[in-house]
Amino acid sequence: MWAALLLPVLVLADSLALQPPATGCQTSCGGVDVPFPFGIGPGCFLPGFQIECINGSTPMLPDDSYEIKVLNLSVMPRPEARVMLHIAFQCYDATDGSAKDGASFRSAVIKSAYRISDTRNELVVLGCTTFGFTSSGPWGRRDSSFASGCLAYCDNDGSAMDGSCVGIGCCRVEIPPGLTDNTVFFLNDSASTWSHQGLGFSPCDYGFMVEKNTYDFRVSDLNMDGSSTTKPLVLDWAIRSSNVSSSVDNMTCTEVKGTPEYACLSDNSQCLNSTNGPGYICNCTQGYWGNPYLIGGCK
Repeated sequence: MWAALLLPVLVLADSLALQPPATGCQTSCGGVDVPFPFGIGPGCFLPGFQIECINGSTPMLPDDSYEIKVLNLSVMPRPEARVMLHIAFQCYDATDGSAKDGASFRSAVIKSAYRISDTRNELVVLGCTTFGFTSSGPWGRRDSSFASGCLAYCDNDGSAMDGSCVGIGCCRVEIPPGLTDNTVFFLNDSASTWSHQGLGFSPCDYGFMVEKNTYDFRVSDLNMDGSSTTKPLVLDWAIRSSNVSSSVDNMTCTEVKGTPEYACLSDNSQCLNSTNGPGYICNCTQGYWGNPYLIGGCK
């Protein structure tokens, strides 16, 4: 049986507003800088880049179903958003290997302006009879453009070791480009090799995409509470047709320059095509630094 995570959709705005942010926009939340095109409140952000400041201290990406806490936002030199996302998990009854009542999956969508960075993150799978994988398109031999996964296995409660993630209790693998969500699939046929019967020391499958060099495996993680566990993840962002209403079908630099939707407003700025998904980004030209999305932003 294949188990998949179903995902909510970030709220999108209707059109790209190219005017500068409104006067008096809040520029930080909870110690996190919020540079334009991100913003807090009406008139302060470009469509798809809204940030919510919860209780005046916690920056969040807007989502109707899941908490997506923001750790950092950057415009240059890399357009990135660093966030915290829930992991995926499935637990089983060690007596007969059946899925336990109340087992759930946690995930969050990263559609519109965002893509999960394939260069800055990796997929980690935990368990003792666990095969987990992700794909950059609908799962299927012909439909999925790229899939990546790994097998975590251990035959007793003493075989996994703290700090070791090479397949015994923990494995890690590169992820495909173009990911818009952190869906993880598990192979969990209780009547086959993947049965969790008798695995009281490792009763769950866990899978999560996580920022590279931030996760250090601990044997105790084979029994962690998946419902409350989050991990840091790096998102690439760009100006994309999926988060704006545009007269341009293909939002490459060649297509968008000279149109009302062009977002590189500063002198001494340049347009670069996105390297992770469609769309484009803006940078200051060599010798200048600042915010290319603002008039006079590159100095």
